[in-house]
Amino acid sequence: MRHIIVIGAGQAGSSCVAKLRNSGCTDRITLVGAETVPPYQRPPLSKAYLMQEMTLERMFLRPETFYTDNDVTLRLGAAVSAIDADAQTVTVGDDVLRYDDLVLTTGSVPNRLPASIGGDLDGVFVVRDLLDVDTMAPRFTPGKRVLIVGGGYIGLEAASVAAKLGLEVTLVEMSDRILQRVAAPQTSDYFRALHSDKGVTILEGV
Repeated sequence: MRHIIVIGAGQAGSSCVAKLRNSGCTDRITLVGAETVPPYQRPPLSKAYLMQEMTLERMFLRPETFYTDNDVTLRLGAAVSAIDADAQTVTVGDDVLRYDDLVLTTGSVPNRLPASIGGDLDGVFVVRDLLDVDTMAPRFTPGKRVLIVGGGYIGLEAASVAAKLGLEVTLVEMSDRILQRVAAPQTSDYFRALHSDKGVTILEGV
């Protein structure tokens, strides 16, 4: 039987295997993810999940039973360490899996500050996955100070949540204005005022 391996158990990977089955594909399908949980929504991580208003189970893109019901093998908690295109194999943990078709849905990773300027210091976080948020959430307590680097949507969401939780929030954006790459100046003005009214200090061009 032909074997399709999908590397990356996020929204794209989950959608891919669902589309394959819905299109009548009867091949063996394996979905590989480095995290230990089934594919889930990432946007709530910096909002409802950080606020403890949404449980992990509610963030799942599909019920866990979806994968067994549709004969999709989940290989979770093990990253792919090698791909051999000539032999058509991938190395997952201690196993070498052969594939007929390979799909890469790995997404992106955050830019981390270099260690030389403090990127690996205690208390410096990125927001990408559950572990990131679970690690920083206990520190989001009233009276604490938080510096958020990046005035895009995720940074503004994190700033909003932190302010609601009673933290002293400063957000820095190196562009001339927040949301510069994704929104009109009027939109930036609206969200700047909204956050300032909530006590968030926004520094642009920094």
